[in-house]
Amino acid sequence: MPKSLKFKDSEWLLFRNEQSSTHPIIVNTTGYYDATSLFETSNTIGRNDYYLMYIIEGYLTLFEGDTEREVKSGSAILIPPNHPYRYNGTPSTSYLYAHFTGSYADQLLKDCGFDSLPVVIEGKVNNSIKARFNQMIDIFLHNESLSNLKCAYMLQEILVFLAQLLIDKPFNSPLKSSLKHIHSYYTTKIEVPQLAKLENLSNSRYIVVFKKQMGKSPNEYIIDLRMQFAKNLITNTNMSIKQISERVGYSDQYFFSRLFKKNFGVSPQGYRKEKQL
Repeated sequence: MPKSLKFKDSEWLLFRNEQSSTHPIIVNTTGYYDATSLFETSNTIGRNDYYLMYIIEGYLTLFEGDTEREVKSGSAILIPPNHPYRYNGTPSTSYLYAHFTGSYADQLLKDCGFDSLPVVIEGKVNNSIKARFNQMIDIFLHNESLSNLKCAYMLQEILVFLAQLLIDKPFNSPLKSSLKHIHSYYTTKIEVPQLAKLENLSNSRYIVVFKKQMGKSPNEYIIDLRMQFAKNLITNTNMSIKQISERVGYSDQYFFSRLFKKNFGVSPQGYRKEKQL
């Protein structure tokens, strides 16, 4: 049997398999699976919660009905509740995983663009995703104060990174490099000249091409990403509005609040109250 490097002394955690409507997002189980031999997993009825896998070495073969698909390292698999699944792997296979649920889970996945499940999100191994998974696992195992909220926050960031892979996939030259940069660093200061340089375009030409491709300016696009991230943080964490403002890239809380209201017709505080009703 493959060993679970993160659950040597906490195997009971592997059996948490439940739905919850009392929390927006709750991580039932998370860990790291490192195969030492050929293996196969089959669940003919599925789980009660969502199942997220992120392959970091080797590959998995995923079976869906009469079809099979090779899922390589850097790719993720997202399986909905009560959906049968079957996959196998080799001794070179290792992956990170999380089982999660919550009253906000369905909407969060829709916000990320995962409307049709199960889904395979293809990509290369992303160190940011790996780092957040490892943080989530450590928090989960130590079971410290606010661990549920911290795990929910890390899971949300992982899902956002995976959503970015879906968004990046359709785009070819001349925007591929700059879009990847935007989606990796949109909570930091990004200026048009650095984006234009990534595409070997002049500033003015880059803005024209970007608007034609995306339907909005680079700055508007970045603001939209920040506002969507802010919505998720407001709904799914207990972070203060000031903390959220800083987390999504705005040191001025009042400027952030004005932008938020302009985009959604309600202040951040008002939006949080609506979601708590």
